[in-house]
Amino acid sequence: MSKTNRQFLLASRPSGYPKESDFDLVELPVSEPDDGQLLVRTIFLSVDPYMRGRMNDNRGSYAPQLRIVR
Repeated sequence: MSKTNRQFLLASRPSGYPKESDFDLVELPVSEPDDGQLLVRTIFLSVDPYMRGRMNDNRGSYAPQLRIVR
């Protein structure tokens, strides 16, 4: 059975409420870890309010901006 790595990537900076088109879902096969690496399965993921500042285009956030992938 093949395992799939699902990634939600920022496709454009949201204006107002984020919408589905602001993100891309990328699905890739999970590769086997190399020596000294391990594979982790994420079951729960927290999306915190500070992440909105990272999606915005302004530099007012204390955290670095998220990169646009399109």
